[in-house]
Amino acid sequence: MSLSSTQLQEAIAVAHKLIADELASSFAKANYFYMVMARRPHLKKADGTKIQIPVQLAANEAKGFFSGEYDTIPTGANQQITFAEFDWKYFVSNSTFNLKDFSQGTGTNAIKDLIKTKISLAKQDAVRDLSTALHTSSAADSNQINSLKDAAGASGTAYGGLSDTDLAEWLFERDTTTNTINYANINNQFRVLMGRGQNMSDETGTYAPNLMISNSFVLAKFLNSQQSQQQFTTDKDLRAGFAGCQFNGIPFVVDEFCTGTGDGVATDNELYILSTNTFRMYWKYGFESTKSPMDTLSMRLPNQAAMSSQTYLVLNMICFARRYNAVFTALQA
Repeated sequence: MSLSSTQLQEAIAVAHKLIADELASSFAKANYFYMVMARRPHLKKADGTKIQIPVQLAANEAKGFFSGEYDTIPTGANQQITFAEFDWKYFVSNSTFNLKDFSQGTGTNAIKDLIKTKISLAKQDAVRDLSTALHTSSAADSNQINSLKDAAGASGTAYGGLSDTDLAEWLFERDTTTNTINYANINNQFRVLMGRGQNMSDETGTYAPNLMISNSFVLAKFLNSQQSQQQFTTDKDLRAGFAGCQFNGIPFVVDEFCTGTGDGVATDNELYILSTNTFRMYWKYGFESTKSPMDTLSMRLPNQAAMSSQTYLVLNMICFARRYNAVFTALQA
């Protein structure tokens, strides 16, 4: 059974709607961290050719106690603010349908099912790409989104054009020596971040740690060390597809793309302790039903019996207060 022109356009419309609706949701479902970042207030619409965020370079020197009489009060001006600068990053999901796709089905519904299957596979590929990018340094690919690995970069490594040589506090807490996974070792970093961040806040909440991320090997090793004290995450989180446990009242969730061999020998497994409130996902296109000017529906490919639908994300993820986060880089799982 051949499709009429109207039925063909209907099938194509179904395809494009699936692509357009699913790309942003795929991003949110890629992992727990992205799920948090893809929601307001962490998700922020922005404009401009680059993303610039203010960073405190030095404390205000024009302050201090005085007698209240005829003392010379401090009025010396000093530079207090600089800025970190980030480029926009671009992601595309491209699904192509050829004449054979529209000819093999026995009717409109069969062809729609075929289209949905192809979209589903494209979505899975997008999820893998986005998940991998979260744990891959953009130094290897300057086109990819700024990752957790970028935000947790070592001393002397620039992030947003600044390094800790410019600003000593522009750095994650990094533990590069701890190998054993247990409560005491993890808590050594956790308590530092808790004490540092609990009195700092903005519209998203305090900067105290509220999320831990690692691979399943690290989580399993930790749970084995704490069998009598295991506590699962909330039912809401479990239904969302992200399982783990609680560590000092915050979610410790699995992300299989988190760096680590997980063979019980290599000491290369990573664990992040994060304040998600110190991160923002800035975007121009792709979220909240905002299409880019390049989004296309049923674009005919030149000299081919095929049509392409393309949907774009324009975004980047940044951490504006790195010192409220930590990473272990040498755990043995």
